[in-house]
Amino acid sequence: MKITDLIVRFAVSSAGAAFDRHVVRYTGHSFVSFAFARAYGVDYNAPLLLTTIGARTAKKRSVVLPLFQAGKHLAVVGSKGGMRSDPHWVHNLRANPEVWIRVDRKLRPARARIAMGQERVELWREITALAPVYLSYQENCRKTREIPVVVLESCPTR
Repeated sequence: MKITDLIVRFAVSSAGAAFDRHVVRYTGHSFVSFAFARAYGVDYNAPLLLTTIGARTAKKRSVVLPLFQAGKHLAVVGSKGGMRSDPHWVHNLRANPEVWIRVDRKLRPARARIAMGQERVELWREITALAPVYLSYQENCRKTREIPVVVLESCPTR
């Protein structure tokens, strides 16, 4: 087994995700994103730490995601690796669009919304040009869902 396979295996574990959240919070860089980029021969993408409010628990939940500057928008993709359902964080932000984003170690409130129609088409085109892996993810789940593109809009301090 290659070292990159071992790193990716750790990265997708609960311990790896917790470690990555900590690393992003304090360094602004993602161990997991770096590991995936090295393992799959793609460019490293700057991370974002997204904190949502749990739809059922009302507890804060954080996840590290690749961040895209698409046009004038900050965006993230709810791919879940092309699985049949949306990630939990997408479910959470549908229930409560008020989120917090941490970029370059700076925390700020934001509002999340799912891009629809022509806006989604344009954002998807820009994002998949930068990260073509999302095209294969969409193909994997095409019968069950359209992968959401989430636009993050800065909010004034609460």
